[in-house]
Amino acid sequence: MGMLDDLGRIWDASKDNPRPGLAEGLSMAADAAEGAQRMREQLAATGGVPQGVNGQSFNPFENMQGMAAATRGTGTVVSIVDTGEKFQEASIYDVTLDVKSDTHPDFQVVHRQMIAAAALGNWQPGKMLPVRFDPANLTQVTIG
Repeated sequence: MGMLDDLGRIWDASKDNPRPGLAEGLSMAADAAEGAQRMREQLAATGGVPQGVNGQSFNPFENMQGMAAATRGTGTVVSIVDTGEKFQEASIYDVTLDVKSDTHPDFQVVHRQMIAAAALGNWQPGKMLPVRFDPANLTQVTIG
């Protein structure tokens, strides 16, 4: 397709969407271009295989193996900070956890988590959550 066809497609797709001003639109386009570049770099670094988040894969069978091999513990919420990022309607938070386990020294970790507004009460300071972690990589925990 040519450039004029692409402009027409953008126009048609944006009819029902609020239109930002020129400065805001350029800023949004720059953010999108930088995000796309980060995705390309990540895919190049991993041989084209998308990576998961919080130490988890997008492959559920790999996650089952990792969960079974992980060390169990309890994470107590110390603080919760809204990152300002969203996925659809759910906000993404950085949750600081104090992690305790019978088989590993206590540690603190910041866990990034998408949390729906209705579930936010379950993530307030003082709440205790079951966690699993790899003692060789304490920067990542899995809730559950």
